[in-house]
Amino acid sequence: MKILMVTILLAAYLLNAGDLTLLRQETMEVPVAQYRAVRFALPEHLSDSASLKGHVCITPDSASVELILLHIDDYMRWRTNAGTVDTLEYMSGVTGQFEIEVPGLGSYALVISSRGNYHPVSLILDLEVFFAGSGETGDPLPSALRLALYLVMAGTVAVAVGSVLSKQFPRRKHIT
Repeated sequence: MKILMVTILLAAYLLNAGDLTLLRQETMEVPVAQYRAVRFALPEHLSDSASLKGHVCITPDSASVELILLHIDDYMRWRTNAGTVDTLEYMSGVTGQFEIEVPGLGSYALVISSRGNYHPVSLILDLEVFFAGSGETGDPLPSALRLALYLVMAGTVAVAVGSVLSKQFPRRKHIT
């Protein structure tokens, strides 16, 4: 009975999950001791239990790259060497799958670094954001705007119909 309940809860959780593709078969050239960055933002409706999942294929196959996740503010400081930087996640690896947890709502940069390589590297990168939830905003503003548009359209139609009807039917004169 407990196994059935856990299975049902797990299935419900997995069915209520989504993903967003950031890069698909993106080719990057990274010179020796240089880096490339992929910037992305997670709005609130995509930030619940978010993680980056991807696959990297590195050429030459003897090379490795570092994957460093930074908040966008830290990335800007890191680029200009303007202060301390808080690294959210660090991973060093070769060709294969990877997964990096993203803290949540905000803007980030995934830095792909070629430090430690003696030759430039070429890589092909697939990158997706996985998150819990449906990815729908639940924002009432679009619904309110749609309702306001419908009301304006209904008012316009009523004025047009009233205008046509007033011309079709002459006004009655009151006898005094």
